[in-house]
Formats: sequence, structure tokens, C-alpha cells
Amino acid sequence: MRPVMFLAEDAFQLRGSYWEARNDEAISLLLVHDRSADRRVWDQYVRFYLSRGWNVLSFDLRGHGESVRQETRTTLQPAGTPETPWEAGWPLDLKAALAFAARQPKANPAKRAIVGLGLGADLAYAAAARGWGAASVVCVSPDESRARSFAGPGAFTPRGIYLMYGALDPNGNAAAMSLASTAIFPAECEAYQGTALTGIHLWDERQPEIIARSIAWIERTI
Repeated sequence: MRPVMFLAEDAFQLRGSYWEARNDEAISLLLVHDRSADRRVWDQYVRFYLSRGWNVLSFDLRGHGESVRQETRTTLQPAGTPETPWEAGWPLDLKAALAFAARQPKANPAKRAIVGLGLGADLAYAAAARGWGAASVVCVSPDESRARSFAGPGAFTPRGIYLMYGALDPNGNAAAMSLASTAIFPAECEAYQGTALTGIHLWDERQPEIIARSIAWIERTI
């Protein structure tokens, strides 16, 4: 692993951790955390993805973890440039992470994937719906209305998307119902019965199944 820093479109500095694959043309996986968390939530799970021979990037969305220090941002923009609000900036963060992954020497830009939890799932959902560059996405506990807000105006047609959610989670159920009418193949859902847990709580409770499903989906759709 090496610590990395890359810039979003508005010059916001994002910090992350990057594991490089041994072979060229490998799948590049982005791991996107939930609100009020940071990339450390992935630490105990990264090894499962590395075992597949993938490049892996975990990073802190702006306002989280280490993506708060902005020592050089003011020197990269004209004086008086207003700061981007957190929520408006999170889609920029994901796009920057996708671009970073595409630039790495062992990466194939056509083989980028995302696994997101909660807020990260909403951003991944938006990426799948608007073609931001990920060929395969896994969303755990998404909120479709927030994903649409992140996607912005225009067609919302998710492709290569796999939703996982608790069967008693109303937001997950609403997202699954909408996916049935808006998605382009391949797209699937998995409802975990008897639970309303969301985000990292559902992720932790239903291991190792969720990781196995995420790996299977990504390898099948890339």
C-alpha cells in the first residue's frame, strides 16, 4: 500500500490508500465509505479484493478522514473562488478517484469498478446511471433520491449495477423497485431478509457473503 493524494476538479485535495496489482490490465476497484466515516472502514476487507489480483483504491471523501487539509488549494484557483459545499463536491471526488485509478500503470481504464456503502453507494449509483467511467458497481444500502441528486439533470439509466440492502430498509426497497424500471442489463438486486440494517452495519453483519457477492458481480460484468 502507498498513501496517495489527488485533486478533484475544484482543486480539493483528496487523500487515499492505493494497492497496485502485480499484473498489467488488472481490474481497478474503488472503495467508497459512508457519511461520517472514512477509508479505514475498508482496512480489514481490502485483502479479499487484493487476492483477486486487482488494483484497489480507498479514499476519504471531502470533509472526512484526511481529506480536510487544504494547504495548496488556494494557490491553484483564482483569488476569491468560493469553496464547493460538501454535498456538491462529493460527485467531483468520485470522478477524480475514477480518473486517478485510470492513470495508474497497471490499470485498464475499461476495467474500473466501485463498491460503495450508504453515501458511497449513492455516489456509485449515480456513476452507474450517468456513465462516469465505472463498468461495474456494487451499492450497499443506497438511497435513490440522493443518487439522483448527485447525478444531476439528465437521463438516469443505471447499468452494471448490483444493489444489496436489508429487506426492512425502506430506502433500499424503493431503490430496488425503481431499478426494475430504469436499469439497463446487467443489473440485479439482493435483499437480505429480516434486517433493516444499512451501510457498514449490514456489510459487517452479512460477511463473508457480501464480499463474495461483490467479487462475483464485478468479475462477471467486467
